[in-house]
Amino acid sequence: MTKPSRFIFLVALFALVAPFFSVSPACGQTRLSDKDLEQRIKNLNEDIKKFRSSFNSSVSKTSIRKTTQEKDAKNLVANFQQQSNSLHQTFKKSKKGDPYLQNCLDSATQIDKLLQSTQFDSNTTSQWAKIKPQLNDLAVAFHLPGH
Repeated sequence: MTKPSRFIFLVALFALVAPFFSVSPACGQTRLSDKDLEQRIKNLNEDIKKFRSSFNSSVSKTSIRKTTQEKDAKNLVANFQQQSNSLHQTFKKSKKGDPYLQNCLDSATQIDKLLQSTQFDSNTTSQWAKIKPQLNDLAVAFHLPGH
């Protein structure tokens, strides 16, 4: 295996096993407080902004550059960031966010498939590996089906 292939394999492997090692800060509690959920959503939102910046820089160095796929991919990530912003703003106002979180999860599934099918730089993939467990933790906190 070449060094880049090995690195991508290790990053992908880490992304798959990392959620199993996350420690729940709500030990002994059945539900996170609204304040904790809002902070997690805010952190996710900030991480998505960083991811989008990295993604937009690296997509032009992939096999989909200068194609409609590049434009679609950038739009997908832009929409993902907007969905995250909507989730954060809605939760701050009403302490609800289920439909907005589901939209984020749906977009995340599409982004995950894109990142698996197209080789991106290590910064982009490591930032994505940080976002996935955060989304999963929020899905569990909101009791979304399948999480």
